[in-house]
Amino acid sequence: MMINLKNIHYKISQKIILQNIDLNIQEGKTTVIMGKNGSGKSTLLKLLNQIIKPTSGLFDSTLSKPVPMLFQKPLMLQNSVNYNYHILQKIKKHQINHFWFKKFDLSHLSNQKINSLSEGEKQKVFISRIMSFDQSHLFLDEPNQSLDLQSEKLLIDLLINEKNQKTIVMTLHDFEIAKRIGDYFIYLENGKILLQDSYEDFFKKFNF
Repeated sequence: MMINLKNIHYKISQKIILQNIDLNIQEGKTTVIMGKNGSGKSTLLKLLNQIIKPTSGLFDSTLSKPVPMLFQKPLMLQNSVNYNYHILQKIKKHQINHFWFKKFDLSHLSNQKINSLSEGEKQKVFISRIMSFDQSHLFLDEPNQSLDLQSEKLLIDLLINEKNQKTIVMTLHDFEIAKRIGDYFIYLENGKILLQDSYEDFFKKFNF
């Protein structure tokens, strides 16, 4: 197992965000976390990536530290797209992978300021930047948000291509996309896991 959670609780002040979370994230699989807005999806994703620590419970992970993660509102320097990649290369001190940048056809945006881009363009830059780390474990929070249908289809195809090489944990709202990408599914409601199961059993129980 890559990550094991047992009776995990997380709260901010006195507000309970996650409770009674028992969960195993398997190496080499794509796990999709689903649920309505405010159900705790993003919080669980950050907890799995060790960005935040549980209030109580047992947490065990083969990852020694957090890995770069796609947030819903990523922090980017308000310089050019190109600058954000160059500074990343300096920080990481190794050549970054431009495969996704090229696939999303972002070269014409290289000299534009991040804050001048459309929301869809920003999202493609955010995704490409995370994928440029070329890491074996991916944590993606709503990767398809703000994308048009053509870009969303490309994203799905690229993620499917990555599945055989990486361990992926992501949050999604769209059940049709989840069906195409996921191996294992978790449904959250009010901070609790309502259901977790493999592809066939999960969608059979939810009747989707």
